[in-house]
Amino acid sequence: QEAPVDTQEPPVERLTPVAESPTVRLPVNLYDTYRFDESKWPYLRTGLYLFGPGFVTVWGLVEWGWFDGTPFLYKPSDVWGAHALNGASDKFGHLYATYAVKRIATFFFRSTGSSPLRANIEGGIYASSVQLIMEIGDGFSSAQGFDINDVVFNTIGAGIGMLLDGFPVLDRMFALQLEYIPTKKFKKSFEKNGGGDFFTDYSGQKYLFVTKLGGIPYLSLTPLRYVNLDFGYYARGFYNSYFKRDTRNIYIGMSINYTIAFGDLLPAGHTSSAMQSFFNHYHPPYDLEVKDWELTSAKNR
Repeated sequence: QEAPVDTQEPPVERLTPVAESPTVRLPVNLYDTYRFDESKWPYLRTGLYLFGPGFVTVWGLVEWGWFDGTPFLYKPSDVWGAHALNGASDKFGHLYATYAVKRIATFFFRSTGSSPLRANIEGGIYASSVQLIMEIGDGFSSAQGFDINDVVFNTIGAGIGMLLDGFPVLDRMFALQLEYIPTKKFKKSFEKNGGGDFFTDYSGQKYLFVTKLGGIPYLSLTPLRYVNLDFGYYARGFYNSYFKRDTRNIYIGMSINYTIAFGDLLPAGHTSSAMQSFFNHYHPPYDLEVKDWELTSAKNR
């Protein structure tokens, strides 16, 4: 009798797929996923709703001459060119301020229960609303006036914030940042009066569109992760007598990515996360300006 033939197929060796190595390496930022204690959500949201409108109202009364007896004044200004208000820094200031408020507000909405999509929309509405309150208040100031172009630039700033919050891949690579060094005019005012409006100290400000090499695939794995490429705009003079000429400039440059530097240097935690978030919006001065172009130059008015 023949022995039975074993027809069972030999077991197939199953290979475990090897995970792909990440092409982007970023330090941990707790605030990307942070949530406050749920019992505090109503208080935090109420505080946010009150703070923005309250702050701009108080600042408008103290610094911008709101409700000085002037009927509502419609006063659009030039957006660009040599005669633009404060060399167009005013408009870029509106754009950046709305962008920053939007992103901060989105964090608060997301960390108090909203989904990322809903928080993105809520942040955009909140920032635009706060800035609109400011523009309406300006309409009742003889020194300011309601400028529809300010509303346009506020909307652009909120839109950029929504774009970056909505697409993290873009947020890793790009940012809007503000650089600020107080001018002599501001310092003199501070010494004399104990205060001053740094929001309108335009001759000490620069506005930058930053490309972060640390967020670009593969470059993020090299020392280039600590390098930003900057495209900036600034104006000097324009109602500031400490400058002999009114000038408008654009420049390209390079700077250190302090967000990644502090994230790598410090252990993961709230200090590291706070530093990363701060330097994603603020640009420390004295970077390397590779090339500067003077767009216009005129005698200080």
